[in-house]
Amino acid sequence: MKIIIAGLVAAVLSVSSSAAPPAQNPSLLQKAQQNYVTAQRLENELNEKPQSERTRTEHLKVINAYQRVYLVTPHTPYADDSLIAIARLYQEINDNANAIKTLRFLLRDYPRTPFREAAEKDLARLNAAGEKEVVRAANVAAEGDSARPNAVTGLKTVSVDQLRYWEAPNSIRVVVDVGGEVKFTQGDAKSPNRFYVDLEPAKLTAALAGKQWPIKSGVLQQIRVGQYDASTVRIVLEVGKIASISTFTLRDPDRLIIDVLGKETVSPPSLPVTTSTTPTVPPSLEPVSKPAPTVKKTADTDTKAITPAKETNAGTRSLVRSLGLKLSRVVIDAGHGGHDTGTIGPGGYSEKELVLDVAKRLKDLIEAELGAEVVMTRTDDTFVPLESRTVIANQQQADLFLSIHANSSRVRSVRGVETYFLDFTSTEDGLETASRENAASERSIHELQDLVKKIMLRDKVDESRELAQHIDRALAARKGSGMDRGVKRAPFVVLIGANMPSILAEICFISNPQDEKLVRAPETRQSIAESLFEGVRSYAESLSGAKTAKTQDKIQE
Repeated sequence: MKIIIAGLVAAVLSVSSSAAPPAQNPSLLQKAQQNYVTAQRLENELNEKPQSERTRTEHLKVINAYQRVYLVTPHTPYADDSLIAIARLYQEINDNANAIKTLRFLLRDYPRTPFREAAEKDLARLNAAGEKEVVRAANVAAEGDSARPNAVTGLKTVSVDQLRYWEAPNSIRVVVDVGGEVKFTQGDAKSPNRFYVDLEPAKLTAALAGKQWPIKSGVLQQIRVGQYDASTVRIVLEVGKIASISTFTLRDPDRLIIDVLGKETVSPPSLPVTTSTTPTVPPSLEPVSKPAPTVKKTADTDTKAITPAKETNAGTRSLVRSLGLKLSRVVIDAGHGGHDTGTIGPGGYSEKELVLDVAKRLKDLIEAELGAEVVMTRTDDTFVPLESRTVIANQQQADLFLSIHANSSRVRSVRGVETYFLDFTSTEDGLETASRENAASERSIHELQDLVKKIMLRDKVDESRELAQHIDRALAARKGSGMDRGVKRAPFVVLIGANMPSILAEICFISNPQDEKLVRAPETRQSIAESLFEGVRSYAESLSGAKTAKTQDKIQE
């Protein structure tokens, strides 16, 4: 039996991400996700038994199920979840040798896994040379793939397949699709002003060789790409008046992101541009340009005393509140879509179906009650890349960005709601006097173009946190919502790059059989949409600007 177990572990651990080609095929990612759901189901069935009745054979059956997740494709986002589960299951049957092998593999091939700290602690406890293992694992995590044995980076040469870009009023996002994990370095040059990024080890596809993209905006003049040397692809941006450039990589699928922020307001936003014939943002999702609806004023509303914006729950006043800015346009993002199903509940109901239905209901409520315009990132079962969603919000000059998702847990009994916001560090600036002076302003946030670039960092974080608190309270107040898991901060890709307050709401645990059954009912989905709306309404009224239907009725009385 030990020989069989060791063989299985060796088979799994030998399939490393540096040796296998990246999974660009969506069907493989979906298959891996289905295998993960199956493995969770088997583990839950095992955990329902008393500890004394759980056999070694049953544990190995669950381990094999988790191994199939990774064997389909090591690039699935469920790979590290599966590995940490495998290590735990080996420990439960006192097979510490295979638990150690699994933990080492997890730390080596997934150095940025959120389970790193737990894995290091388990490894230190299990291994006789525990302290040395923790140091080694920490070094691997810090160095990433450069710690793998190779003369340069230890990475397999990957292809640079496509380059796309989006223009917003004062920024441009460039996305470079690559065929696997890649290292990058960056620098700048003068005459003309240029910013470049070198990818290595990488090879340019024939379709991109010598390619140039003229842009002619105040932020960026041109993008070009070429094979700099045998193992390096260089991307060059001829820049204009810029404030900052940020570069980072994302996985599954692998891509490099370059965000360029300008110093001045530039030309109006254009549609996404891509080097392929297939648009990144499908035509069906192109926002319709229309004037924002307004609430008809009455004599009573004109004579009503105008109050300044309230302080946030933290007792501060952001620039948004100090300037008396209001809501006129909201972007609602229904998570996932197309081949990206999101979590699939035990009964087969998918996250992408649930959140799209709730998003449409929320759109109707906001338009009817708040009189604000609503733009959807998707209106049907279409895949929209994560990095494109905040681009849509920026192009539409939205005042709020709400991303709707359903949560998942390997423990079926877990229920509840939680809300996330993206956090950055910055400086604080309080303007209480200006808040009173600007309380009567009827301007929306994006009408003050010369101040938009100042409503960043701390102001955006404060308002995102505030919006998250309003949303979370409303969701938790809904009957049957489960436990309030609170407001949290996390680096969700879908929130990165938004120029406005933005949050991600987890409206339920679709992995919970009871929750899944409830949200299949239209009345429950309507109730969730109403809870989200109450959070938006509450936040809007704290700005002392958005007069909702209920507010108007009270005024007229």
